[in-house]
Formats: sequence, structure tokens, C-alpha cells
Amino acid sequence: MSDKGSHGDGHPSNTDTPLVVWGAGVKHPRPVTAKDHSDHVLRFIDQHLHDAPTPKEWDLDGIERVDVNQADIAPLMSTLLGLPCPVNSVGNLPLGYVDMKEEEEVEAVLANTKQILNQFLRKSQIKQSHSLFFKPFKPLASYFSMLNQIEELLSARDYKAAMQLSENLRSLALKGLHYFQTYDLLMLMATITLGYIGWMVFLVLHVLQAYTLLPGDIFRKEEAVHEKSNTGKAQLCGCLFMAVVSVLLFLEHSPPLYHAYFAMTIFLWTQILNEYKFIKALWRYLCGRKSDYVIKLLALGVVSVIILELLVHSFTERKLYTWCFLIVGAIASIYLYKSIPWRSGIPVFVCLTCWFLSLFTLMPAEIPDNNKLVNASGVMVIVIGLTGKWLDLNAGVNRFWFGICNHEKRKPRFPMLFQLQALFVGLSSVMVFLSTSHRTEKQELHTIHQLMNWFIAGFSMILPLFSENGLLSRLNSIFLGFAPPFLLLSIGYEAVFYGALGLVLIAWILFENSLLYVHKVNKSSASGKNLGEHAFLENDTRYLQLSDMRIPLTFMVLFNVAFFGTGNFASIASFEISSVYRFITVFSPFLMAALLIFKLFIPFLLVICAFSAITKLLEVPRIGCYFLVILCSDVMTIHFFFLVKNTGSWMEIGNSISHFGIMSAQVVFVLLLFALTNIYTKDIEIRSGSRDSRKVM
Repeated sequence: MSDKGSHGDGHPSNTDTPLVVWGAGVKHPRPVTAKDHSDHVLRFIDQHLHDAPTPKEWDLDGIERVDVNQADIAPLMSTLLGLPCPVNSVGNLPLGYVDMKEEEEVEAVLANTKQILNQFLRKSQIKQSHSLFFKPFKPLASYFSMLNQIEELLSARDYKAAMQLSENLRSLALKGLHYFQTYDLLMLMATITLGYIGWMVFLVLHVLQAYTLLPGDIFRKEEAVHEKSNTGKAQLCGCLFMAVVSVLLFLEHSPPLYHAYFAMTIFLWTQILNEYKFIKALWRYLCGRKSDYVIKLLALGVVSVIILELLVHSFTERKLYTWCFLIVGAIASIYLYKSIPWRSGIPVFVCLTCWFLSLFTLMPAEIPDNNKLVNASGVMVIVIGLTGKWLDLNAGVNRFWFGICNHEKRKPRFPMLFQLQALFVGLSSVMVFLSTSHRTEKQELHTIHQLMNWFIAGFSMILPLFSENGLLSRLNSIFLGFAPPFLLLSIGYEAVFYGALGLVLIAWILFENSLLYVHKVNKSSASGKNLGEHAFLENDTRYLQLSDMRIPLTFMVLFNVAFFGTGNFASIASFEISSVYRFITVFSPFLMAALLIFKLFIPFLLVICAFSAITKLLEVPRIGCYFLVILCSDVMTIHFFFLVKNTGSWMEIGNSISHFGIMSAQVVFVLLLFALTNIYTKDIEIRSGSRDSRKVM
């Protein structure tokens, strides 16, 4: 456990526990006589040696310490009490603690060995009775003769050889026990991995068919000829194979989840086989293209995998985001500098905002209280909102802001909406100060203060629905609308992170808008060449292109920054619960957890709103981009699947499982957040000039 009370990490100060043994049958302390301990060659479950330093305040510097695994304590207590070892114990008797005759030590170790061996035999018996193709653990095929040999050595008083043979047999029994505990591991991991790969291949095929402009005539002709026969054969083969697998699993008394794993994997690969003609035609298409196109495709795949692997490692090393935003900010600004004039200010803005956001992943995951910083963040949010409002009204004439600003000078529906939102942000800062001052002075939070906090947080989130439907004006309103609840739930620098994230999202939109402008200029200068690349789908969105892969990749980076920018999302215990006292003062774990989770989701909502706005700006299909986001998430999920561990500290085990669970669930809750944010972004309108170019074309 950490000093804060949550699960500790793998540091010895959080995992090492003093073990004190005294009484009859216990050895006296022994002074350290050599550099290494008597059992220094042994290793623990978490792979560290018996060489951890003893704290000086214990005043035991000259005494040899005998470290044990946690499971070793059960056989130690049983031996000292003269009782049999617990049936399911997997511990080794630590002889460094017991004071017995040599014969008694051998008998105690032999009893420990037989207890573990019985577990192995029971596991082997159960698995053999259920398996159609049983594979025994060969090293223990002659365990009975080994037991007889130990008994003979005891009778001959050869205790040293009997001890060595008993320990070897115990080690083999533990390995055999692990063998049967993980008997189906390879089969399950292979099935689940094939299921994930099949799901990703299926997604790629769906995106290529529905959202890209490939030589469609070739595919349609081939599918029209072979669609019925090919589909029927693939489905028949899939059904027969599933029937055979289900019968085998039923005969082996496999759990229901085994059936689900196999069924989903076979179903996905059956669907892929249905597209055999499409895959064959796609392969011929790629072989017929120039080598430059194939190299570009492979380069995109390699870069995508590298970015996703960096995101995987960022779950344990948050500082990677710092380097990411420092490098990306510099590269993006240089690229824009070569494409658009420097005086537009966009290259500098993109660089500075990325560098500003890079600071937060250097800060501690456990956020210290800083009430003044939260209040200052409220001022920063208002300043950002004022700047956005001014740009929305005055920057539309600039060609680099074309399409995202409010170009219609008509009277707004609610003229005082911006002032009202800024007022709510200011009130939330005031309420943060009042609520915190009451808590620090150990005074009860007044009911009127609680009601005001609930009202400010709830009402401010409704106001963006009444804002203007220009891209920048709506996003600015959403940013101001979710600021009050986030500030009321903040205790320190995470309030500043909210403003920094909002600036980076605007920088992302400006970057994409600049690329769109440069693309239109190049397209007009090309005098109508390559018109096929700009064909549109039925819902006024264009087909996806290879370069559009940057959109889901950027989304994944920003979405994960929202995860870990201000803490460790894998453990809700890493977030300070004191911020919820501004809304509730009576201990209510479910409501407190709900408020904390809501606070964590607010940055995600901002990222998804920006993502939706960009898909509208670029006229790309949002669902197609969402499928690519799922594809990226599944690549990371497979990696986390192989990183799940069952040894080490509780925090290491729990984090490995929670990381895998987060990425697995991300597909679902991203879809839910898409549906929620669609309420705010569905009526965003892009400046009509972006579609006029389509008509001219």
C-alpha cells in the first residue's frame, strides 16, 4: 500500500513486509558472515533476489535476513504447529526459520512436497477425465518411483540426498501444477488473437468497400458473378466447422466462454471468406499499382504501428506524451510555415499550444491541492473564450480561417449567451474558493452552496445547445459550457490542463483547415486533374483517402492524453476525492465515484466534439473514421492482451488488467460519447464556400 492508502507500486517499500517468527522450533538469529545471504541464489515470484537492504531504523544491520514469498508463510506456520499444510497451499517451507534435526527437516519438506504433489495429481485427474486429447506432464510420469526412492534414502539415513530429491520433486510438482492451471492458455490466446485479427481485417475490408474510392467496377463485376456461390460455400464451411468445434468443446466440458470465443472467431473469418473475390481483386489492384504507391502504403502502416506502440508504452510512461507534443509541435509548425504565410500566426500558435500541453505529463499523477491555480484557470478559460469569440466575429475574412468562423452577420438567437456562459465560469471559480475555504476551516458546507454548485454545473452544460451553429462559435460555447463542472471538480493543475487541451484542439482544427486551403489551391492550379479522387458519397461526404489516416491517429493521441494528462485513469484511487465535497458532504461511494468519472469524461467530450467538427470540415464520413479509430484501438488491445500478468505487486497486476480492460471498453464508450456529443455537434454548419468548390469541380 502507498502512503496515500491506495494500492502501492512494485517498489520494495510498498511490497516488502516484516516477518517476525519466534517460539519453539524457531532458529536463533544468525550474524551476517558473508557478502551474500545463505539463500541468495533463490528468486522470488517477482524475480528479485534476496539482497534488499534492511532499513537502518530497525537496528538489525548485522543480522542475516531470510526473505520468503507470501505463500511460504502457510507451510511455515503449519510445520511449527505440527499440522498438515493447507490443501491449496503452493508455498515452499522456508528452512531458514525452523530449528529441527536433519531427519525432521527432511520429513517436513517431504510432507510439503506430497501436499503440492496431491494438488498436481488432482488437477491432472480432472483434466484427463475431460480431455479427448490429453497431454500429461512428462517430467512427473515417474513420480511414484521418486517417492519410493526418497523413502529408501530416509531409511538409509542419507538425509542430504533425500532432501535434495524432495526439493526437486516439489519443484517439479509446482511446475506441473502451473502446467495444468495454464493447460488451455495457448489455445485460448491463439483463439482470442485470431478473433481480434479477424475483426480488424473485417473492419479494413468494410472501410475499403464502403468509404474509399477503389476500382469499383472491377470488384462489382467479379462479385456479381460469384456472390451467391462464394457466399454460400463460405457460410456452409463456417457452420460445419463451428458445429465440429462445439461438439468437441461440449465433450470436454468446456466453460460457456470457450464456446463464445470460438464462435466469434469462426464467424468473423467466415465473413472474411465471403469477401474472397474482393480480396483477390484488391491484391491484383495493388500489384498493378506503381511501387511508389505500395511504398507509401507500407510507410503509413509502419508509422501507424509506431504511434500506437508509443501510446501503449505511454500507459506506464506518461513522459512520452511530453516528447510527442514537443516534436509534433515543431514539425507541424515547420510544415505549415512552408505551406502558408508565417504572418497568419497559425504555425506559431500550433507550436506553442503543443508545447504548453507537453508540460502536464511531467507533473505528478497525484495532484496536489492548489486552490489559487483553479481560480486562475477560470480566468484563463474566460480569456480563451473571449479570444475565440473575437476571432469568430472578425477573422472570417482571413482565408486561413475560412469555413470555421461565423460568416453570417445576422443577429444571433441569444445575444447574451456568451456573457452568461462567462458569468457561470466566473461563478464556478468563486464557488471553488468558498467551498474550499469552508473545508479547510473544517466548517460544514452550506446547503445553499451545494445547490448553487449543482445548478451552475448542470445549467452551464445545457447552454451550448443554444449557441450559433458555426464551427468555431459552437466549439467555443461547448468549451465554456463544460468548464464550470470541471472547475468545480478540480483541486489543482488539472484545471489548467482543461484550457491547454482546448487550445490544442483548436490548433488541430486550424491545422486541418490550413491543409484544406492548401489542397484547394493545389487542386485549382492542377486544372481539374485527378477528379476521381474527390468523388462524393450520397450523404455529401467524400471518399476516404490514404492521407486521412492522420485523423484517427491524432484522435487516438489526444484521446489518450485526456486519459493520462492529469493522472492514472487505470485506477480511480489515484484521483483526489476531496473535489466531490463541493457537491456532496455525506459519504456516498456510488455518487462520489460517478462525479469523479464524469470529471474524467469531460476532456473526452471535448476531443470527440473536435473530431466531429473536423470530419464535417473535411467532409469525410465520420462513421468511416470511427471504424478506423476502432482499428487503432484493437491494435493496442492485442498488445495489452499479451501484457496481462498474474505475478508481481497488486498494482502491477491490477494495472495490467485494467489497461487491457480500458482499451477493450474504449470501443463501446467512444461510441456512446459519439452519440452524446452528436447532440452538440449535429447542426454545425461549415462555410458554404467549401462546397462551392465541389460544384465548380
